[in-house]
Formats: sequence, structure tokens, C-alpha cells
Amino acid sequence: MAGERRPHPSRTGSTGTRSGRAAQSSTRPLRQPQAAQRPRSATGGTQHVRGERVLRDGTRVRPAAKPLHAVPTPRARTLTRIPLASSHRRLHAVLIVVAMGLSLCGGRLLQLQGFDPQAYAATSADLLTRTLPLLPARGEITDRNGLVLASTQPAVAVTADPTLTTEKAPQIAALLSPYLQMSTDELMPLLTRPNTRFVYLKHQVPALAYSQLSSDLAKQKIYGIFRESDPIRTYPNGTVAAPLVGFVNADGKGREGLERSFNKELAGTEGTETYESAPNGSKIPLGQSSLTPAVNGLNLQTTIDSELQYVAEKRLAAQVSRQHAASGVAITMNVKTGELLAMASVPSFNASDVRQQDAANLQNRAVSTPYEPGSVQKVLTSAALIDGGFVDPETPVKVPPLLKSGDLTIKDHFVHPEIHLNMRGVIANSSNIGTALLARQGTKQSLHDYLASFGLGAKTGIEVPGESQGILPSGSMTDITRDQIAFGQALSVTAVQEAAAIAGIVNDGVYNPPTVVKQATDGNGNAVSLGDTRTPRRIVSSTTSAEVRDLMEAVVDLRAGTSPLKLPAYRTGGKTGTAQLANTKCHCYRGYVTSYVGVAPISDPQILTYVVVTDPKKDASGSAVAAPVYRDIMNFALPRYGVMPDTSKPSVPVTTW
Repeated sequence: MAGERRPHPSRTGSTGTRSGRAAQSSTRPLRQPQAAQRPRSATGGTQHVRGERVLRDGTRVRPAAKPLHAVPTPRARTLTRIPLASSHRRLHAVLIVVAMGLSLCGGRLLQLQGFDPQAYAATSADLLTRTLPLLPARGEITDRNGLVLASTQPAVAVTADPTLTTEKAPQIAALLSPYLQMSTDELMPLLTRPNTRFVYLKHQVPALAYSQLSSDLAKQKIYGIFRESDPIRTYPNGTVAAPLVGFVNADGKGREGLERSFNKELAGTEGTETYESAPNGSKIPLGQSSLTPAVNGLNLQTTIDSELQYVAEKRLAAQVSRQHAASGVAITMNVKTGELLAMASVPSFNASDVRQQDAANLQNRAVSTPYEPGSVQKVLTSAALIDGGFVDPETPVKVPPLLKSGDLTIKDHFVHPEIHLNMRGVIANSSNIGTALLARQGTKQSLHDYLASFGLGAKTGIEVPGESQGILPSGSMTDITRDQIAFGQALSVTAVQEAAAIAGIVNDGVYNPPTVVKQATDGNGNAVSLGDTRTPRRIVSSTTSAEVRDLMEAVVDLRAGTSPLKLPAYRTGGKTGTAQLANTKCHCYRGYVTSYVGVAPISDPQILTYVVVTDPKKDASGSAVAAPVYRDIMNFALPRYGVMPDTSKPSVPVTTW
């Protein structure tokens, strides 16, 4: 039959074979694998299969089929393959990172708004808030006529925030240099200073210069430069009244004179400006802000007359120079009020530049330098003895050539035998021996008490700092001390103490505490009390005052001719003084202190001038050294203050008995 498959000739005994399978031979103990048909090619030939085996009987055995995944893939060439990361793992990692970030943000948000929101809000506000001090204008100091002795010029301190200026430091330095008068080499380290947000660039830059600088900074859009109020204190009159007025330091605080005494009143009260600022330091226009205005300082009007002060200083300085003296003091005083019209101290200084000045010249010697007053003290001794009822101007005194006082010997400045003088003659001739003998007629306690009531041994309370109280021995002083005090040794005074005491004695016996401050006013011109409680007091009687004036006039009139003690248009009285100068180094006397005090007109004293010259080298008497300065000052002061001339002839004083 066509197409019928026939059994293989080798396979016999099979009665019923399945289609497609050969029956197993019953004679073989083992089952033989079925012979595979050889595949035929398209042309009808047999096709050989890769890997099949041919047994001895010709049977072809094909290898068992392998799983697909185990079948090696044929490669045309060898490649290195990088395994790709799992997208699932990548997604998981990203989600974990995002979750952690959200957790941190949520925790921080909970901390800020949940636990202590007010504290964190305050901290944030502080970082955005800028507070600037508003410095008040320091008050002016003027003389009695309104002439300015000390004033304030508007100026600022220029500052920088290096965190804002470091990036553009070269550009900023170049812009600032001409305005601040600093080189770029000086500015660069300041503009780039690390670890700080504040640094001073220049103090006391004039306000006009900073205004121009601020405009240029704005044009170039430069941020980080700021300003603070830092006014400049100026002294238009230079050396005039410099020891009295004083000066301020770099911080604007008074260091000497009235600047120091009234520093708090002159300085005023500082204000503040607070505002919210942007990171670049600029003010946020609609941000919160507050302003506490500054209160300007008080203005002080002194009792000093600048023109008279100038005359006194120039005349005194010329005499100190001519005499090669160490220093000099001149005080001119209104007897009726205690107001000082002039207070000169030389050598002096320029208050606008004190850096190169000798420290000794910065002090006001009229209040700070005590000395032994010499024979000027005889005015005070006479007042104490007369008012105590022990003597009067006519009291007779036998004045020997020498006087023993304990281990000491007292002598006069002129050689004489025993002479008969009354008290007027003793004072007119300035006899140390006669004055000591007069003092022995009183008591030591009484002398002490009167001198204390005159203001000796205590501060006068004048408004200038550094006042010395001097030295006044107690009422239990020794006899030797009593004798020496009588003619101006063994005690010490200041020029202000001595001038005020004599002014009180000649002013009908009424003492006016010395003062250099006329009044204080606020910015609106309203008078402000400085709490001055000083009041006039009587120290001697009117009779005693008249008798002491009589003694002082005799001092002037005893000298005939053109005495340097006389004034051409006024009757005057005065007293010379020459004392040995105590030297602290050798604890001995070396040199002299010369002085002269005078008042005019003597019938009703209006003005007193007291001049002291320390350690002159050419002359050694008050009449030769100090009196010429007194005369020039009084000849200027008396007409200036409208004191009417008094040319009446005084009676010839009786000085002997």
C-alpha cells in the first residue's frame, strides 16, 4: 500500500505494533531505544543531526533535549555587560530620603511653633532689628556776654559690616579713602575683618563730608557702610580760659575744668532709634520702628569776661616770661557778688589739641595749687584781731630789730632799729615782727576760728574740679605756728581762697562764695537750677571792714610818687606779699612766691584783682613782680564795668606814735 510504513527488517515476532513505534523484541533482555528517523532533506536525502550518535547496528540516537534557559546563546563577539540596578530599590531609597527630610522639617516646625514659639520669634526679630544710638548735642559754654568758649560741631563715626563689604572691599575702599582721609591699605583690613559684623572705620567725620559720602554710596549701590553720631568739641578761643573751661576726651567726656564738673549736665541724655533692617543693613520702609529722641545738654553761661580774661592772660604770661618764673595766677573778682570776671593760669594750653601738652599745664592753678601766701595774709590777720576786739588801727607796737619765736628768729624785709609803729604803720610797712607781736595780743583759738570763717582750710565750693582745701593748723597750734601764721607762713591757701576771703572782708564784711557759673539754660533758653545752695554770710562787722580798708589804703599811699600800686583814676588799697617757696623735694624753702592784692575804689570796693607769680628769678618782691600785672588789669577792668573814677585826696595816714 502506498505510504504504508513497514517494520524494520531486524524487528521480528511482533504481532501488533503501535503507529509510529517499533515493537520490542522478545528475545532482548533490555529495552533498546527506538531508532530515530533520519530527517530528510528537501531533496529527499537523509539530513545529519548535530550531536546524534550511531550505534553498531546503525541505529542513530539523538541527544535528549535541554531546557531553553540552559542552552548557551551563540555570541558573535565577547562583551562585558553591567547589570542594571533594580528600579524598585531605587524608588524605595528615594522615598526613604524624602521621608527623612519631611520628618526633620516637621520636627523643626513643631519645635518652632509648638514648644517655644515666642522665644524663637523674639530671636528672629532680634536678628532683623537694628538699634542705633542717638547722641544728644553737648551744651555750649559761653562767657558772661554770650561769646562761645566751647561748642559742638556735628560729626559722625563711620562704621562698616565686614560681612557686607568684604566682596567689594577694593571698590569700597577706593570710594571711602578721600572722604575719610585714610589710605586704601588702612581701609582694606577693616572692611574684610573676619568673624564680626561691626568695625569702626573713622571717628569724628564732619557731617557734611559724610552726607556727600552717603550720596556716592547710594549711587554705586554699595551696602554695609553706616554711621553713628560722634560730634566734635571745638574751642574757638584757643587758650583763652582753657584751664577753666577744660576739654573732653575722645569719648566726649569732660576731663578738666567745667567740662568735667558739669559733664552730666552738658552731655544730655542719649536717645535710640530701632528699626527692622534687610540683610544688607538697609531700613525696611514699612517695618516696625521706634524712636526715643535724645535730650540735648544744658548750656552754661560763665561769669568770665573773655576780653578781660584775654588781657589778664597776656599780661600775666608776659611777666612770667620776663621774670623767668615757674607759673602765675591772676584773679579778677566782682566784690559785690563773688563772680570771677577773670581766672588766668599760665603756662596754659590750647583746649583744641591737648595731646602734646604738659600735664601740669592742664590744671587750674588758681584752685589746685596751694602755697604759703606771705604778707597778703596780714589783711586776714588784721581783720581777725580787730573784729575780735584785741587791737585797732591805732594800737601802738614797739618793733625790735629781731624777734625770738621759740627756736626761730623773726626778722623784717628791711633792716631797722627798734621803731614805734601803730597797727596801720605795721601793715603799711609790712613788718613781720610787728604783726607777730599784734597776733600775740589775741588768742590762738580766736585766730583759727576767724581764719576758718574766712574760708581757709576748706574748699570754697567753686565749680571748678580739683580744688584744694589748703592747710589751716588747729586752734591748739604752737606759739611758733601762731607767730608764723600771722605774717603768712605755716599755713597754705589757694588763690581763690585768699581772694574770696579778702573780698568778703572789704565788702562791708559780707562774704560771697566765689563762682564762675552765671546760669544754666536748656535748649529752649529756659533757666535750669543747678542746685546751688551757697549763700552770702557775714564774716566781720561793717566797722572792722572799714578799718581794714583803711590799713590797705595806707599800704598804697605810704609810697610816694608813681608807685606801681597806685591807679591814676581811683583811690585804691592793697597788700603786697613775698613768701618763701616750700620745696617738697628737699623739704626746705627755695625761691619765693610773690603776690599783690588790691581793690578799687577803696571807699566802696567794686572789683578786686589778686596776682601770684611763683618762683621769679629776676625780682623777689610783690611790688616789683605782681603789682605791675595788677595795675594793668585794673586799669582795663574798672572803666569796662562803668566804675566811676574816684580822684579825691585821701588823708595822710598816721603810721607811728
